[in-house]
Amino acid sequence: MHPQIIPRSEHPISRKNIHPDALKVMYRLVRKGFTAYLVGGGVRDLVLGRRPKDFDVSTNATPNQIKRTFRNCFLIGRRFRLVHIRFGNQIIETSTFRRCPELDDNDSEELYVFRDNCYGSPEEDALRRDFTINALFYEIKQFSIIDHVGGLSDIHKRLIRCIGDPNIRFREDPVRMIRAIRFASRLDFRIEPATFNAILRHHQEILKASPPRVFEELLKLFSYGCGEKAFRLLYKTGLLSDMLPEVADFLDHDHGQDSVLWAWLRHLDDRIRETHEHEPVLIFATLFHALVKRIVARQTAEYAARGENVILHDLLAEYLLPVCARICMPRWMAARMIQVMINQSRFVPDKRRRFSKRGFVAQDCFPESLALHELGLRVSGDDLGRCEPWSALHQEVQAQQLEPAAEMSSLPKPKRRSRKRPRRNRVVREH
Repeated sequence: MHPQIIPRSEHPISRKNIHPDALKVMYRLVRKGFTAYLVGGGVRDLVLGRRPKDFDVSTNATPNQIKRTFRNCFLIGRRFRLVHIRFGNQIIETSTFRRCPELDDNDSEELYVFRDNCYGSPEEDALRRDFTINALFYEIKQFSIIDHVGGLSDIHKRLIRCIGDPNIRFREDPVRMIRAIRFASRLDFRIEPATFNAILRHHQEILKASPPRVFEELLKLFSYGCGEKAFRLLYKTGLLSDMLPEVADFLDHDHGQDSVLWAWLRHLDDRIRETHEHEPVLIFATLFHALVKRIVARQTAEYAARGENVILHDLLAEYLLPVCARICMPRWMAARMIQVMINQSRFVPDKRRRFSKRGFVAQDCFPESLALHELGLRVSGDDLGRCEPWSALHQEVQAQQLEPAAEMSSLPKPKRRSRKRPRRNRVVREH
């Protein structure tokens, strides 16, 4: 299969839009006699006129050869061996061309790939990638794009298409199903029918994937303010019922595609696009808040019927901690998320309960608590002005906390007293 070579005059990619450290890596590898291409999402975003988040390089040099070429690098990964080349705060991820690993004849039914370090040619590397739009190569000798799989055509058609048989590719690595949804929602592309039907057929394979990888992909769904679109696709394909059955069950009993949860996620997306902040605690607090609120209301009524008082922290911990553990959410994040949810009751005036407002706004998790409260006001259509006094008090308390630190830093540092070593008595020897 001959690749399609798109010359510089027929594509929009310019070197001035590529990070200079990525160019430095490619030029040095080429000077050493290796082949090196800019690959993956960076090429895709440059073709679309977007600013890439990362610049990845692929080469025929092995990880050890790359390490000998660059002193400022280190090897990572077992299942997929990579080299990270560090330039200050910038990391250029560099991989070796790979091919699809051969299936084990003794276990032909199991397609999940546990190791992926079979090196190959550039064409084999393109064919083993997940989607056609992510398999474009940019080379710096002729400044051309190399397309082995028709990815440029799918970009123009705005399609997410699996490379090869999607029924096999999703069983090799089930996380690709979440990635397909992420790219479709972020880029506003459609998932082509064969790929979409394969997700419907094999969505339960996601249970075989590594929970930390799934958790990371769930967070990435919100990176560009496209969480609502992504979760609608997760719900539609059945993936949500596998990863977060509690949320899927809530949607089933809350009018599905017309659920209040979509309003929460829509306003969260607006906040992320406006602030450009990706706050994991706020994301999951928003995702769980609507269903937890319903559970708390039901449990409170049951406790009241028995003449008992509900302890909110214990109730939330009993319900949410097993969910958080299942999706491998860090314990500190789960504890902070629960506290953010508990704090919502503090924003409701209650003359029977008194608490220190200054102590409340001084909490580390207060910004996320206030953000969740503001999202709730937007969902219900209430006056956002109710947030202003809290925000002003928070700024005032922060300023007061910074004053002593500023005063201490302005004081002259005490001089360090040098300690003289004691003189030793000289012993005069008589000869």
